[in-house]
Amino acid sequence: MNDIIDRLKSLPPSTNLDTILISCVEMGASRIHLQTDTALKIRVHGRNYTEPSMRWTSREVEDALAIMYKSSTGASRLSQRAAIDTSYIIWPDRRQRRYGFRVNAVASTIGSNDGIGIILRPLPEKPTPLEEQYVEPRLAEALEGETGGYLICGVTGSGKTTLMGGVTRQRLENPDCHCDIVEGAAPLELFYDLIEQKNASIQQTEIPRQLATFPDFIRAAMRQEPTDINIGECREAETMEATIQAIISGHRTTTSVHTNDPPATIRRVVSLCPVGDRDSLAIALVDNLKLIVNQRLLRSTDGERTAIRSFLPFNRKIRETLLDAPQARWPNMVRGFVEQHGQTFEQSIKDVHAQGRISDDIAARAMKELH
Repeated sequence: MNDIIDRLKSLPPSTNLDTILISCVEMGASRIHLQTDTALKIRVHGRNYTEPSMRWTSREVEDALAIMYKSSTGASRLSQRAAIDTSYIIWPDRRQRRYGFRVNAVASTIGSNDGIGIILRPLPEKPTPLEEQYVEPRLAEALEGETGGYLICGVTGSGKTTLMGGVTRQRLENPDCHCDIVEGAAPLELFYDLIEQKNASIQQTEIPRQLATFPDFIRAAMRQEPTDINIGECREAETMEATIQAIISGHRTTTSVHTNDPPATIRRVVSLCPVGDRDSLAIALVDNLKLIVNQRLLRSTDGERTAIRSFLPFNRKIRETLLDAPQARWPNMVRGFVEQHGQTFEQSIKDVHAQGRISDDIAARAMKELH
């Protein structure tokens, strides 16, 4: 803790944006907060740190936004009640590390004054391999399919993108996997140009900068003869409908949904289907669903964070049992299937604790939150 505070105090003036951001990443920051007339704040492994002496003036925040947004129109856009969601790359020396950030900026209020708030989430230079994410062998096996729907779910900051990136990296690096992946995200958070692509390829599109919407991306993707379609997130009905069309057309389709556990996931994806076609789309989805996995992060014994997961691989018997039942019963049925055929969060906590990755106190608190 004291080391991070000392390193924050030694940061250069706020005019040197790239140096500040690189230094924060080197400290292990997962969140960097810049705001008008406010001290720099960073989050490292779930703990917040502040440098009171580094306060950002209105001009400094606007200049920082212009650099990251690659346009001087950023402040004007925010004043029109629009948010900015983009990515920012720092790569001063091509022989050394590349630093990437997801950037979200909004107009904000500081006391009685208007200002700008910018949140940056550092991105890994390369997607984290699955083995470094402690992916369970049964889950790794379930992730190996070539067709159908794969739902990787959790709340914001639970590592969904990291897990999806690890899966994509593994498919690209596997010489036996002759896949052609198209991926759309808003914005792109992971890049694969530094990953050896042996007999596979990937093409990435940023939403809305390069295509306006996820449905536009999915429709374009289906005309490109891909084997895999990766969709950054399903948030609304049109995207869910397009995602289901991609799944039933025979593509291996992976997406994420903001949910807490597999029963909530099946409830959420059904509710996202357009009302007029909800029954038929929900049936089509379940009939082609291969996996639901939900992930959460806990503070680990090394001071960082580690994943716990609840998941359910879908087989023919599970799919047919669901399809023979009313949709209102699906969440409770999925809960039972997770206990019988998948992995519950309770089991994951016990396993992670037994491996020494979380402390007794963290395990006890995590168990308590399940009930």
